[in-house]
Amino acid sequence: MRCFSYIDSNYLTSMFCVCPMKSTYLLLLVVFSSILTGCHSKSGDYEALQAERDSLERVQQKMQEEIDSYFATMNQIEANIEKIKNAEKIISLQPIGEDTDMDTRNKLTDDLAYINEMLKVNREEIEQLKRKLKRSTIQSSELERTITRLTKALEEETLKVKELEARLEEKDALIYELSDEIETISANVENLKEENEVKTTKIKEQDEAIHTAWYVFGTKSELKEQRIVTSDGWFRPSRVLESDFNKNYFVRIDARKTKSIPLYSSRAKILSTHPKSSYSLEKENDSFTLLITDTEKFWSVSKYLVIEVD
Repeated sequence: MRCFSYIDSNYLTSMFCVCPMKSTYLLLLVVFSSILTGCHSKSGDYEALQAERDSLERVQQKMQEEIDSYFATMNQIEANIEKIKNAEKIISLQPIGEDTDMDTRNKLTDDLAYINEMLKVNREEIEQLKRKLKRSTIQSSELERTITRLTKALEEETLKVKELEARLEEKDALIYELSDEIETISANVENLKEENEVKTTKIKEQDEAIHTAWYVFGTKSELKEQRIVTSDGWFRPSRVLESDFNKNYFVRIDARKTKSIPLYSSRAKILSTHPKSSYSLEKENDSFTLLITDTEKFWSVSKYLVIEVD
């Protein structure tokens, strides 16, 4: 039986260019091509050659599938790199400051962790590709260049992520420093506030003490009973406020604000010492009222006012 060639030179050329193989496969292909084009063979020889051709086609198909797998993986890595770049842009545009809420800060931290995980996974994918290509029968400079490019791109994105992390850490450090300063200032302000309150209270107390006066009016016997007025005998003058008198019997007033004191009596006599030019006793409806015309002068000698009435 005459044998016809099923493998022409164009097919051989395409096989050689598209899928380079080891020298053994090329040698077999050339040998079988020569046999098919130059000889007459028995049917057994033809079937053997056909089987060999099928085997070579299966090898070619397997190699094509391997190449497709390489490019699918690299395409996925490139897509992941684009995702990483987009995520980095969002993070870099995200403002972070002292007023940034905790949810936003936590999200930024989670996004950086996600990017780092993607970088790690893709680095591992590239390393696996390199190992597979090294063990493969395929020797493609284009594949190697693509893997090199992807490796470089991942390294660049890794550096960008590290820069982002460093910037965030720097901002965090600055925020914490400012927070400490603010806390210290707040504590100082609070201390100053307390000190001022204490000083204000003290000044108020001192002011009240300076301008506080006491007065009492009563009959002679009432005043003696409270030891406000004392006497050593019938012929000796009475003494005012010279013994241990009852201070609780007096009425406390603000010397600056008290201008008049109703005495509810038709007779009134001032026993304590006060400049006469600073007051007057005015009688109205048979009842006296003490009018203080010069408060500062009136209380300049004594802060205690004692008036004897009937």
